[in-house]
Amino acid sequence: MARRVSRRPARRLLLPLAFLALGATALGAHDFWLVPDAFQVAPGGEVVVRGQTSSTFPTSESAVALDRVASAELIDAAGRTALKNLSHAGPSLMIRQRVSQAAGQRLVTMTLHPRTVRESPESFRRYLVLEGAPEALARYERDGLLPTDSITRRYDKYAKTLVEVGRGGPRVFSQLAGHPAEFVPLSDPKGLKAGDTLAVRVLFQGQPVPGARMHAGTAPHGGSHHDADFVADAQGIARIPIVAAGVWNVRALHIVPAPRGSGADWDVHWLTLVFQVDGGHAGH
Repeated sequence: MARRVSRRPARRLLLPLAFLALGATALGAHDFWLVPDAFQVAPGGEVVVRGQTSSTFPTSESAVALDRVASAELIDAAGRTALKNLSHAGPSLMIRQRVSQAAGQRLVTMTLHPRTVRESPESFRRYLVLEGAPEALARYERDGLLPTDSITRRYDKYAKTLVEVGRGGPRVFSQLAGHPAEFVPLSDPKGLKAGDTLAVRVLFQGQPVPGARMHAGTAPHGGSHHDADFVADAQGIARIPIVAAGVWNVRALHIVPAPRGSGADWDVHWLTLVFQVDGGHAGH
């Protein structure tokens, strides 16, 4: 069984045996979410999704540059469609896509090109401590994995969200986007109600991440806000109690030593999933 862990305002960690996964950093990076303007659209209508960059879901502090988008796709029962109609609106990256008349669920996905940060070993140690992973820091130092000179951190971001077209139709919530790291719901978020539980599997390079840690919560609405942290079981599955209706997000960072010769010391993979539980509403 997945374990629920204590609350904490900052983002959380994935900490399996072989590698470290972190939540958002206090050193300047932010989560990246895909947040639909509407989670339900008419057949033949337009899906509008905002790419939001900040440390507070579902707001955005700045719009991702268009040339930083590595891939954007809409996945339905008929296949995959590359999303080309990208623009900016204030601090949001905008996706607009006309959908077919076929009813059914749509999965919208996006990946961002990686960026690199060069820092001192002391800065990287502070990064781990600020993110609540002093035990990981101690283990990596004990194993001699932390460089003693400057460290290069390379990070990329992967985001997914679900939109309904019409009523009913084929479901795609369990489709893999093919991102290096991603969340995969094991049941349809569309059918969730307050009091239910959503099982979510964490994958890295297509394989489950045992012991993965993640953070899940709702967008603030009507004076209420729910957030908690969860730890996956041996199959990489965490079970998230849905305590209220609204717009939900699941997020994590996953950090692994970079491949030798890649030009980086550590690879940081940010991953998010956004969905709606009936009765909620998206705020921007």
